[in-house]
Amino acid sequence: MTSALGFGCAGLYREPSAAGRMRILDAACGRGIRHLDAAPMYGLGLAEREIGRFARGRRGELVIATKLGVAPTVAARAIAPLQSPIRRLFSIFPSLGSRARASAAGPGFGRFGSLLYRSSGYDGAAARASLEQSLRELETDHVDLLFLHDPQPGTVRGDDVCAYLERARDAGLIRAWGIAGEPEPARWVGKELPVKPGVVQLRDDPLANSESGAWGAGAPARITFGVLGGSIARIVKHVGADPERPRRWRKAVGRDCEDPEVVASLLLARARRENPEGVVLFSTTRVAHVHSAAEATARAGPDDDRALDAFVGLIDAELRYGRAER
Repeated sequence: MTSALGFGCAGLYREPSAAGRMRILDAACGRGIRHLDAAPMYGLGLAEREIGRFARGRRGELVIATKLGVAPTVAARAIAPLQSPIRRLFSIFPSLGSRARASAAGPGFGRFGSLLYRSSGYDGAAARASLEQSLRELETDHVDLLFLHDPQPGTVRGDDVCAYLERARDAGLIRAWGIAGEPEPARWVGKELPVKPGVVQLRDDPLANSESGAWGAGAPARITFGVLGGSIARIVKHVGADPERPRRWRKAVGRDCEDPEVVASLLLARARRENPEGVVLFSTTRVAHVHSAAEATARAGPDDDRALDAFVGLIDAELRYGRAER
């Protein structure tokens, strides 16, 4: 059991202050968000430790998810303690930060991806080493969810890793395990495994022809991420690109879709409706946005449903499925 809204910690270290990071996590917990999503690579290897500190004295209230298969390199761990000044620079120059993140998304992504991250493997031995390291960093005797992190078809030693994950679950080291990544490769990896995952964590891009839910009968429990990402900026830009469009969207939706916070709330509400029995992950470095996210995914009334229907209809008509902006 977990909360409908989860906090993704991939961007936690975009807040350079340790006190600021604790305030964000406190705000999330205060709004009933009990699901924290981590990975060994987040925060250049420091995010799990931060979550472990936050969880002291409240571990039983939290659902902690982490991953295996991607880890920080020696170079990343060496510069990790020095990242706060770099993060402060990125907060002053957001476009610089966006470019840096795009060039270091993971192993094989961008100019710095292979410098900062490495594939640690998807076999039993690698899974054991990764889980043991995560348990130490998180200061806990178990994690609630353990995911294969961005595996590609053909990279997973299915029999070996599944045997270890099942043993770890039987031993109480994990509660459940699954696959986290892009929908299509995750689905193919799932087909290759001799034991079907109990949960999947998949990207849900509201502006793309996403098939994050297309797992067929007996589909695993689903967590979605990436529901905000670059979509807010693209929608706001699209609405403001034509003099008549803001008026038309406001008339249909009943809200100002040139306001990024309005758009973010609508996107979260849409994601919650698309995944009503799962978890929707979001991330922010602003406490105010934690509160607005919690409100956006609360039970909606008829007026909210109509606004969301209109908003999704406009996205489908003008932005989704690769349509050119018009």
